[in-house]
Amino acid sequence: MNRLARTLTLASTLALGLLLSDCSSFDPTDIADNLFASQKKPLPGERKPLFPQGTPGVTQGLPPELVKGYQPPPVVDASQDAPPAPEKPKPKPKPKPKVATAPPAGPNGTATATALAPSRPTTSSPWPDPPPTRQTAAPGGQVAWPDPPAPVTR
Repeated sequence: MNRLARTLTLASTLALGLLLSDCSSFDPTDIADNLFASQKKPLPGERKPLFPQGTPGVTQGLPPELVKGYQPPPVVDASQDAPPAPEKPKPKPKPKPKVATAPPAGPNGTATATALAPSRPTTSSPWPDPPPTRQTAAPGGQVAWPDPPAPVTR
């Protein structure tokens, strides 16, 4: 039986080799295309080229600069032929930015917390301004943190 299997394998390999040697190019996708191509229906209507004279704005062939023996056209000085350009009106000067004034003093002669807060530009925003932050100073010049929550006992 082993001899029969070897003979069949050799014969089928030779037959496949002879079959494929006739093909100039073997492409297995051609088989799949032939099987499924009949399922597609072409759209109705007449087919005609979109740009029959070529794509507008694109020159056909080589650019003239690359052709052998090309000579660029002579440069014409445009300042001699053109009339003088009309004078442009002077632009309006920009207004000077306003200088910030000193913050208003509080009741004890120091600046208030709202005066020390950075000013935000006034824009028409759909969101309200955030509430002002209030920091209290602890006895060492550090910010006081709130006490942690009490532990829950059961």
